[in-house]
Amino acid sequence: MSTFAVTLERIGSIQPIPDADRIEIAVLEGMDFQFVVPRGRYRPGDPVLYFPVDSLLPPPLIERLGLSGRLAGHDQDRVKTIRLRGQISQGIVADPDIIPAGMNEPEVITTHLGVRKYEPPEQVTNDAILTRLPDGQSVYDIEGADRYVDVAALLMDQPVWISEKVEGSNLWVRATPEGEVSVGQRNHALTPKEGVEHTFHKIVRRERLDAFAADLARAAGAPALVYGEALGPGIQGNIYGLKEHRALVFDVRVGSGWFSPNALRAAVLGFFGTRGEALLVPSLAFDRTLRDWLGGQSIKLASDGTSLLAGRAREGIVIKPMSEAVVAGFGRLVIKQRSPAYLAKSEF
Repeated sequence: MSTFAVTLERIGSIQPIPDADRIEIAVLEGMDFQFVVPRGRYRPGDPVLYFPVDSLLPPPLIERLGLSGRLAGHDQDRVKTIRLRGQISQGIVADPDIIPAGMNEPEVITTHLGVRKYEPPEQVTNDAILTRLPDGQSVYDIEGADRYVDVAALLMDQPVWISEKVEGSNLWVRATPEGEVSVGQRNHALTPKEGVEHTFHKIVRRERLDAFAADLARAAGAPALVYGEALGPGIQGNIYGLKEHRALVFDVRVGSGWFSPNALRAAVLGFFGTRGEALLVPSLAFDRTLRDWLGGQSIKLASDGTSLLAGRAREGIVIKPMSEAVVAGFGRLVIKQRSPAYLAKSEF
């Protein structure tokens, strides 16, 4: 699960903005987020509270920070990536004096301030019953390279798979060796209702993802989870302009082990044949070092680009090592970078 919290940080650097006399760009120590601050307000080394993108602020806090009418969302309470004077701004900061002295745990700070994380709305359904995730299954999420610069650095000289992060709705299919199959979205399982069929069940049936998951489970003698992104009409604005629903597979877990990029590709192509290529998320680089692919660019800059699904900006990239690895204090070594330029334009 990716990190979300209001955290105590320090200003790492300050840079001027050309032709701007009231604002400047700041960056946090050890991170790659940049954000706009009032000119002269902060200096390198100053402690600050950092409110990340997708923070939902309660009204009293918005008023205290002087942000009334300046945030995004229907209720003007959401911190969103924006562009000011041509500069991308990712998050906001405030002086630490708005919390009690000695309070430093991120979870405690976040709760104390009443800040919540914005979650894109799941597909509202009358066609299935929403139930809790199966035992042992958690919400799928990936940490961001902006926050974990040191972890991203571990991938620089490793062969990696770089795939496009697509904008859709998380879909999963779970099968047991006994043949039980369940389907769900990000936070819930979708239990079928008699006489109707949910869009996700239709996608899974048409793409044969249920049969794929069942085949993996039988072969391994352990539960298999296939993760994908559902796309198409009515899903997250259908930004790719698709005429029909489809799914793109990006990860597989069998038992407690995740498939490496090679194992994932082999499993999909082995089951679906050449059609499997169209079932995988678009690949930007495969078995190539991250440093070589970047060609001198930063990960953030390289996340910008045109989607391979349509002639529009891509949401970002996902980077996985060709060999599965775990980093102490972090977890599974896989990281994402959402394109700041995309986020500054996106409604999601």
